[in-house]
Amino acid sequence: MIADAYYEWSSQNKAYLVYLQNKNRPFAFAGIYDQWQNPDTKETVFSFAIITTTANPLLQSPGVKRMPVLLSRSEEIDRIKASNPLSDVLPLLAAYPYDKMNAHPVSDMINTTGVNGPALLKPIGEKLLKEIITVPLQQ
Repeated sequence: MIADAYYEWSSQNKAYLVYLQNKNRPFAFAGIYDQWQNPDTKETVFSFAIITTTANPLLQSPGVKRMPVLLSRSEEIDRIKASNPLSDVLPLLAAYPYDKMNAHPVSDMINTTGVNGPALLKPIGEKLLKEIITVPLQQ
């Protein structure tokens, strides 16, 4: 599953927009999928679930207990294949490094059915982590 950012709710039910620093996007969520046939209807069903892990220190600070497993580009392409042994894949299912992520609180309107749009991405408070913007050196 590919994303630019995602929403997470704190233990106080406050919504945060979570993203990778330095505009490192898109990124991928680790997940599992299956295709099976419903025995009653004979309909083909496609199922998908995002894999979660224990929250990293960044997300633990507002009281988040779990987070989706985020994959780096090399992990997406090279390491996550159905043919790989489970012992090769399990170490990848860890929390993403907290210092490469950030989050900021967003409007409570995110919880309102039918409300959508770019305004829901705007910060309404301070970022959880002070960011140091890296600029590539020109040669």
